[in-house]
Amino acid sequence: MMTPTEKISSYFNSLMKMADKTTASSEDHVLLAGAMMAVAKMLYHDNLSEKEYDEIMDHNSRDLLNLLKPTIH
Repeated sequence: MMTPTEKISSYFNSLMKMADKTTASSEDHVLLAGAMMAVAKMLYHDNLSEKEYDEIMDHNSRDLLNLLKPTIH
């Protein structure tokens, strides 16, 4: 049986392979990332309590902002 760390690593690797095979441009990469984020949001909503969902969305939003801040001019 796989550990959660092994599972997430496998999912990540599978998604990256899919991204490499199905995208041809920077725009495609950005659009795919947006679609993945939307799917993640739906999965969180469908499988977590409302409190857990709100907490993870707040945490993920802060992570995304911290990632983007250095790139904003």
